[in-house]
Amino acid sequence: MFNLLRQFFEKNIGFKITALILALALWFYIVKELNTGSEEERQFLNKVLPQEGVVAKRLSIRPIFVGKPRWGYGVDNKNVAIVPEYCIVVGTKELLGKIRFAYTMPVDVGGAYKPFTKSVPLSPIAPGVYMEETLVQVTVPMEKVNR
Repeated sequence: MFNLLRQFFEKNIGFKITALILALALWFYIVKELNTGSEEERQFLNKVLPQEGVVAKRLSIRPIFVGKPRWGYGVDNKNVAIVPEYCIVVGTKELLGKIRFAYTMPVDVGGAYKPFTKSVPLSPIAPGVYMEETLVQVTVPMEKVNR
């Protein structure tokens, strides 16, 4: 058993040392790239956002529906599903204090009579309020309506 372990470590020692050096070089390169990326992001945020009074807020997302469903049908508003349900926005305390929800771009329900899912972007909130460019999945359940 001891001889087997000894042969394992002594065979091809040059290849093993070369592999170790390459692995370490790759590791240092990746760490350097990760640090550079985060530093660039910090510098960008420092330029774009004012230093004082900046806060982040979690906002629930509400869908906006336009158009008329097929006659005899309507949107079942109680069961609308949005994924993700919220987004994080960054802005001044004064601006975000007035904002309660983030809204989707309009979802067209014109002529709809059965449930559907649509991917839609979020509507811009206000100048000076930054949010991640987010697409949300809106599942629109339809129900028969007695008219």
